[in-house]
Amino acid sequence: MGLDAQVIAIGPFAADIASALEYGEQRYEGVPAGATVVSTVFLAATTDESVALAAAFGVGAFEMGKHKLDPSSANIEALVAQFGETDADNFRRLAGRGFEFFYMPNG
Repeated sequence: MGLDAQVIAIGPFAADIASALEYGEQRYEGVPAGATVVSTVFLAATTDESVALAAAFGVGAFEMGKHKLDPSSANIEALVAQFGETDADNFRRLAGRGFEFFYMPNG
């Protein structure tokens, strides 16, 4: 079995960051400001992608106890190369609004 992984974000909703969240702006209509929301930010479908995703945050894919990520440690260039500018920008926007990030391996 191979490894896949994701980075999820958990934090307070604000209308101006709805476009950076997973489900699109329409799904967040009526969500009150400050409500806690959860969103996938990066999704890695292969073992190589999953290992690279973890490495972009300076952690190992199965380095248990280090899966709460420090957004300031992110290698933005590596994230852009792997996931594109839009996903990296969404990450930056959420980080700027105080979201917490977690690496979740599945393998």
